[in-house]
Amino acid sequence: MTASTLPVWRSLLFVPVTAKRFVDGAARRGADAIILDLEDSVAASEKERARTLVPEAAEIVSRGGADVVVRINRPLRLAVRDIEALSMPKQMAVIAARAAGIMPLGFIGSIAEFHDLEGFRATIRRSRRFGFIGASVIHPSQVPILNEEFRPSAEEVDHARRVVAAYDTALAEGVGAVTVDGKMIDVPVVERAQLLLEREAAIVAREARMTRVDR
Repeated sequence: MTASTLPVWRSLLFVPVTAKRFVDGAARRGADAIILDLEDSVAASEKERARTLVPEAAEIVSRGGADVVVRINRPLRLAVRDIEALSMPKQMAVIAARAAGIMPLGFIGSIAEFHDLEGFRATIRRSRRFGFIGASVIHPSQVPILNEEFRPSAEEVDHARRVVAAYDTALAEGVGAVTVDGKMIDVPVVERAQLLLEREAAIVAREARMTRVDR
């Protein structure tokens, strides 16, 4: 890493993941990073529950723009359980797959949890935010949820189209700065928008082929 790629972490604030009032207030403290603590501040009897609290706590403490770090336990037997609960191995798999141009398939959860479909839907939404684009399942009832949640929403498609259109217009007019919905648009944002539109077009084409087969 170079200085330009290192995160800006001037201040890192420890927050016990089991202390809801501290979690709720952490985003207002001005720290560059919030450390969700699973170790010293969590009693041994609370370790298992603490692991389940991390996803929601991470979303809450990051609302002010802070980065989120998790402090795991020692010894190794506890550390492994923390890492597994935080689906770090799966996140690393997504990063590696993206870098290699491979589809990151999977989700952060258990393949056997098919009775609670709304819970499964929430799991898939979270997995998509982590970077997964599809998954395999064991029950037909889960298939529609995968098809819906791993597809760009209408709002995302509309935003992507406006991003690409605004950027193309700016290029044609020789304008350097581009904004959409009050936010500056740069090349990586445009590239992500283009990829999203390509994926949506591919999904539409696939569904059209499948409809013809049904008939």
